[in-house]
Amino acid sequence: MHIMTDEEPKDWKTLEPLDDIRLVVADMDGTLLDADGRIPLGFKPMLDRLTQRGVLFVPASGRQYQTLEKMFADAPQTLPIIAENGNVVALDGKVIETHGVSGAIVDETIAMTERTSDDLGLVICALGGAYVSRDDAPFIAEASKYYTKLTVVPDLREVLRYKDKQILKLAIFDFGDAQAMAERELGFVTSPYTATASSPHWVDIMDGHVDKGEGVKALQRALGVTHAQTMVFGDYPNDIGMLREGAYSFAMANAHPQVKKVAHYLAPANTEEGVIRVVDRLVR
Repeated sequence: MHIMTDEEPKDWKTLEPLDDIRLVVADMDGTLLDADGRIPLGFKPMLDRLTQRGVLFVPASGRQYQTLEKMFADAPQTLPIIAENGNVVALDGKVIETHGVSGAIVDETIAMTERTSDDLGLVICALGGAYVSRDDAPFIAEASKYYTKLTVVPDLREVLRYKDKQILKLAIFDFGDAQAMAERELGFVTSPYTATASSPHWVDIMDGHVDKGEGVKALQRALGVTHAQTMVFGDYPNDIGMLREGAYSFAMANAHPQVKKVAHYLAPANTEEGVIRVVDRLVR
């Protein structure tokens, strides 16, 4: 396992083309997607080339499983998916691994969001869909970017009574600074749970033993793929776990400083189709 250092990642152009990559894993927002949160035009040709060479591409995101399914519905084959920051892992269109949180932490988080400012919105992320009680247009617009299957309920505590709903994680949206909010309000989140910023405006509460890295390891086990055959791209601290699971780990030029301390290589920014440029040059 790689440790965090103060060394700068090497430029991606220092690498020679690679002969034995079998898995390419990429975060979505700030990594694969462009500045408007869209899949770049160069993605489909890249995916076609990977498919022809027997290399699997894996979207890895804090986004909902159903959202990622919809985003990549036009792929030439069903893609493996790491969703909800590693709490859902799917292969060949079937969920092969899930993780969740307890009702107690859900209840505490609901209470916190109710007693704080109107800047916060809570999403309860279940395997079958996501639930919110806040229904104003600005919040719904933000939540809908990441949760395609989104249901508004009068009281989020109702979701705890849905015995068939495994609750995977809790996502808090802050119209202000999510990291500052987490430091101020989320002191009640203790082991085995963690509160991790997944973007400047989102914080995820989930099982502290689970991250995108656990999702990568689940796919590696299922597919018989090694650390040395895995290429990983990320930009935000919630990507650090999965960057450690690939011998070829890339921080985007726009990445958080913590991510650059973990990654072996520096890729061009997401706004410059960094993932596509690196893959097209390096994966034979």
